[in-house]
Amino acid sequence: MGKVLLVEDNPGAVKKIVQYISRISADLEVVSFSEAGKALQYAKSNDISVFILDIQLEDYKGTSLAKQLRMLQGYKYTPIIFETALAGEELTAYRDVKCYSFLIKPFEEEEFTAAFRDAVGLSKQMDRPAETIRIEQKQFILEYTVSDIAYVEAFGKKLSVHTNNRMLGIKEDSISGYTLSGLLELLDDPSFVRCHKSYFVNRSHIAKIDKSGRKIFLKGFIEEIPIGNKYQSALWG
Repeated sequence: MGKVLLVEDNPGAVKKIVQYISRISADLEVVSFSEAGKALQYAKSNDISVFILDIQLEDYKGTSLAKQLRMLQGYKYTPIIFETALAGEELTAYRDVKCYSFLIKPFEEEEFTAAFRDAVGLSKQMDRPAETIRIEQKQFILEYTVSDIAYVEAFGKKLSVHTNNRMLGIKEDSISGYTLSGLLELLDDPSFVRCHKSYFVNRSHIAKIDKSGRKIFLKGFIEEIPIGNKYQSALWG
């Protein structure tokens, strides 16, 4: 059973959030504290899947607690959801502690559920051993974490593999000896979808699909990926 650490000093908010989570999953245990210091000690001796932190706490700010959590082994990338009644804290939360999501009080159950489900999904992905793929070239062998591959583009007799890794950033490699169809078959992962005769994309990297403009926007990339007429059904039916 995964553990959610909730740090919130408003009893009414604690009750509401616990109810929301219970309706999302019965496999999650919610542990709550009103003080950041006690929460930090608990996190040191337990395995936490998701943190939910109120920014304004009795003893100190939730962002300060988050910075301390990030320094602990195993919590560098654990999803953190911030909640607060004060707008304007988002930049600090995202920039300084790399929080996963940010909720402004009062928030509706639907808004909380969407943010929480995404955070739990990320936590589960982090717990699983990363699946890798090896691509052999004449002079070297490339190894990729499959989930890092954002899109692949064909040009001439070569393919351009574009990856996005949270630690290594955006990277591009040129490979030969493979077709788009052949690489898709090698990946054998339903996350990848052909969107154009010269492109396939990883669904998990999609930020937005422009149906009218027939373009895909990917998280972290400025390039716009075209959508071919015959491939539309694979993206939106």
